[in-house]
Amino acid sequence: MKPKKKTQIIITKTPFLQIAVLLIFNLFSQIVFSQTFIPGNTYYDSTGYVKYIAGNLPIIISAPHGGSLKPSSIPDRNCTGCVYEKDAWTLPIAEGMQTACFQQTGCYPHVIINLLHRVKFDANRNIGEAADGNPTVEEAWNGYHAFIDAAKAKIITDYGRGLFLDIHGHGHTIQRIELGYLLSGAELGLSDTNLNTNTFIQESSIRSLVATNILGISHSELLRGTNSFGTLLGNAGFPTVPSQSIPYPAISDPYFDGGYNTQRHGSRDNNVQIDAIQIELNQDIRNNSVTRQILINSLTTIANQYINYHYNNQYSNNYCNLILSNSEHSNLEHNFIIYPNPAKDYINIDSNLNEFDVEIYNYLGQKLYSQLYTGSKIKIDFLSNGIYILQLKKGNQLLNSMKFIKE
Repeated sequence: MKPKKKTQIIITKTPFLQIAVLLIFNLFSQIVFSQTFIPGNTYYDSTGYVKYIAGNLPIIISAPHGGSLKPSSIPDRNCTGCVYEKDAWTLPIAEGMQTACFQQTGCYPHVIINLLHRVKFDANRNIGEAADGNPTVEEAWNGYHAFIDAAKAKIITDYGRGLFLDIHGHGHTIQRIELGYLLSGAELGLSDTNLNTNTFIQESSIRSLVATNILGISHSELLRGTNSFGTLLGNAGFPTVPSQSIPYPAISDPYFDGGYNTQRHGSRDNNVQIDAIQIELNQDIRNNSVTRQILINSLTTIANQYINYHYNNQYSNNYCNLILSNSEHSNLEHNFIIYPNPAKDYINIDSNLNEFDVEIYNYLGQKLYSQLYTGSKIKIDFLSNGIYILQLKKGNQLLNSMKFIKE
């Protein structure tokens, strides 16, 4: 079977406008790339319609269709074949994954969210279809992808490799998660032998991972094997295609195989260090509040497992501390011991640094305490009983992140 023709990223039909848009995007990208983003902090693009929560993990979470804002100053899109419905609950799912990840690791994924309703801006399309010629939306489009590019650059600098997850919702009758790797349903139905040929590896949004995964497993195993993203979701109670139990959709089944963002930001067409998966969530698990929270926690756990299985087997329980080996304030240079733990009224920190900043967060990611530490005890009697995250910093550099129990 011949490989599919790759979708081209079309900026505009008019050469003059194309040059202008490219210049604006390049200028905005330079501004974004020159900015220092503090993990856990929230930033907005120049329009205020694109939200970026900066991260320090090798995971990017994108929610292009979850926004609700419909400003009257921006006309509705009107284009042939356009989709205007929002993907309900995908915005809080993306934000929930950021919170859950901090709870699980003490570190942050990168999160990029489109706050505009899809009728105004489709952040998973080329700029022409995304903005329908509106200059404000074109500016938001530039901001959206510049933030993703900045997150990718940060990941490549800190970790070398990373994973981009594009969060969507589908309305198909079959209630299961659909994972898009830029392979059609028919192609997923091919034998392992066929999927492991160069023809289909080159089509895949995880193309680079096939050659670099630390387990040395094949393309077909990454798509639907024991440690594939889909099988991990299936094991968590969420039927998923492709996976070990549902290796491919039936010919008559509707199936989303990935869109513009998966192409642009994954390893098939562009950046070889970042792989991409489009995650299409069915309605039943999005619309129920209890199931939605279980989904958020499961997606977060599985994303971290996936990194540990396939990218770096030292990742689990080290997380963002892995990046410190290349930093000025390396974890290899500075040792930290927290005691007592569990603690009741106070904690001490032993370190070979004379001073550093101490911050205490709860499991919702809320900062409860911040102070320069110079060797004195830290009073924690004001905290309720529970588990907390202690972050130690020098300027904007995270030195360590540790859990402690207040009892």
